[in-house]
Amino acid sequence: MTGSAPASDEKGAWRQADELSRTVRAAVLVKGGHAQGSRCIDVLLQPNLPSVRFDAPRWPRGMRGTGCMLSSAVASSLAHGASLEASVSRARQYVFDALARSKDIEPKS
Repeated sequence: MTGSAPASDEKGAWRQADELSRTVRAAVLVKGGHAQGSRCIDVLLQPNLPSVRFDAPRWPRGMRGTGCMLSSAVASSLAHGASLEASVSRARQYVFDALARSKDIEPKS
């Protein structure tokens, strides 16, 4: 949405999140799934609030549908009255747990 290539590291994700948040004047969650490294870092920026960094092990291969699952879980949590930060945190755990139940994959250590 910023017109640039997907961020390859956490610093790039922060930069893109900040740029997009300032442009749309709304909260932005930038996923770190396309970055490199053993950790998957997501960044949540909300206007007039400190940014939030979410950290989890990276799965060993690309998964299809995790973004859709994540956004649906965030929306569901928000509908139940949770804050945006809590909703993102819960949704990330929900997706991680769903992937962990899969017999075909293990997260990178």
